[in-house]
Amino acid sequence: MKSVIRASSVAVVLLLVLLVLPGSALAHERRTIANGKYDVVVGWDVEPTYADMQNGASIRIMQAGTTTPVTGADKTLKLNIRQGASTKQFSLRAVFGQDGYYIADIVPTRVGDYQWIFTGTINGDEVNETFDTADGKFDAVAAPSALQFPLALPDPAQSGADVQAAQADAQSARTLAYVGIAVGVLGLLVGASAWLIRPRITTPTPAGATRTASQSHRA
Repeated sequence: MKSVIRASSVAVVLLLVLLVLPGSALAHERRTIANGKYDVVVGWDVEPTYADMQNGASIRIMQAGTTTPVTGADKTLKLNIRQGASTKQFSLRAVFGQDGYYIADIVPTRVGDYQWIFTGTINGDEVNETFDTADGKFDAVAAPSALQFPLALPDPAQSGADVQAAQADAQSARTLAYVGIAVGVLGLLVGASAWLIRPRITTPTPAGATRTASQSHRA
């Protein structure tokens, strides 16, 4: 009976392994590069990949047709990551205890597809390879809303747009206020100038009406 239980347990474990491994493989792109000298596996260090969460662009490098890791590539291999119209170069670091495995630390801040462009050399062999999540061989960056509980956080992009709109409205209001103040001051200046330069009108005195007080007294 115990033998049957052990055999059943082993079968279940093997089945789980078979179910898990294909899914993991689909999330990484495998490719042979540098004229067939190296096998590489490229993908996110943590999958699924969510925006605004720390992650890493990873590459595992092995001698072609073997599991022999290639070390030292972090010193000669460069990585540029492109998203939309933005491109930035990231440094690769060797992962301690995992020879041949390299990561560029990144916090992807935008949902969508990313391109990774590896250039430079591996053991003197030229490398110029582009990996694109749009090809479907490894994950694009997803919105983190599926993980948020109990309340979903507001979309940072939408929040930023709202802030910019509010700032633009406030700036417009300030501009209108300044214009109103300037018009008011100008009106006061025009009024003051008109009052200062107005023509002065004098009332004529009738003839014979200007007798002195002494003359009036004698009369």
